[in-house]
Amino acid sequence: MEILTIYKRLEQLEARIHQEGFTKPTGIGSEIPHFVFDYPAEDELIVRTYTEGLLKRTSLNIKEINLFEFLLALFEDDLEELIELAEEGYEELSQAIQTVLEDRTLLVDSFIEKAEDAVLIFITGVGTVHPFIRSSHLLKKLSNHAFRTPLVLFYPGHFTGLDLRLYNQFRHEDEYQITRIS
Repeated sequence: MEILTIYKRLEQLEARIHQEGFTKPTGIGSEIPHFVFDYPAEDELIVRTYTEGLLKRTSLNIKEINLFEFLLALFEDDLEELIELAEEGYEELSQAIQTVLEDRTLLVDSFIEKAEDAVLIFITGVGTVHPFIRSSHLLKKLSNHAFRTPLVLFYPGHFTGLDLRLYNQFRHEDEYQITRIS
């Protein structure tokens, strides 16, 4: 029964993003068009397979940004150093990554550059990059930067309506505007 539920929600997501006007937020007080598609972590392969197919069959200019690949690209020139730090221990690696990510504009500027001219962004890979990039932290920075391109965060966990709980375990308390898409 659960498999039918996730497929039904994915179909609803697909129908919603293709509705007229979805990719063009209008009005002075229009919401920041950031959406979440939360799902049980055990449905990761179903969601990944469906979104890969959706990206192939849609006529919309959708850009998928996998946060793990995004993180690796940010540190592309320093990967060997990061591997050495990882061998020393998690704390050293985490501290080095966080120092770079705390840069006020690096994360947002790199994200916007990666988004190019897409009319919709799919953010994937949230669980694989945790805890180095917290999706709530990224969304808050994008909101503060007035990033108006609609995006859908594919989230292996639960959105309570107030906060995100990765794998239904980790609670993120950053305040930002996000709405469940289906």
